[in-house]
Amino acid sequence: MTEPSLALQKAIRARLLDTPDVLALVPDAHIRDGAARPEQFPAIIIGDGQTILEGHYPSYCNVTVHADLHFWVVEDGLEAAKTIADATWRALDRSLDVPGFDLTDGIRVEATRYMRDPSGQHGHAVMSVRALMGFGV
Repeated sequence: MTEPSLALQKAIRARLLDTPDVLALVPDAHIRDGAARPEQFPAIIIGDGQTILEGHYPSYCNVTVHADLHFWVVEDGLEAAKTIADATWRALDRSLDVPGFDLTDGIRVEATRYMRDPSGQHGHAVMSVRALMGFGV
């Protein structure tokens, strides 16, 4: 079995790559896992994840998984970052298939923060999502 946060990350990326509205804004090669500012813009970086054990039973386990998606754009104010975040929100606002896991309550966007990169050359947004996931043990 795949670690829950990694499984969710792969499902999010697959959904984004399967969403024409997202691909109209961000090339598919620029939607990836990572931890640093990208070299190519615009980009969606699926970053940090966290898995929290919610309940462990003899044959089933529940976890809450948190993940951050980073949206990077070339300087233009933050309008482009907000447009990409909106397309991503809409893409994730449908049932999501995470192989090997049940999404008990779907995936939820908890917050989106918009900021300017300190270099002044890029816009940056961070979307935090959460999913309650279950799996057999």
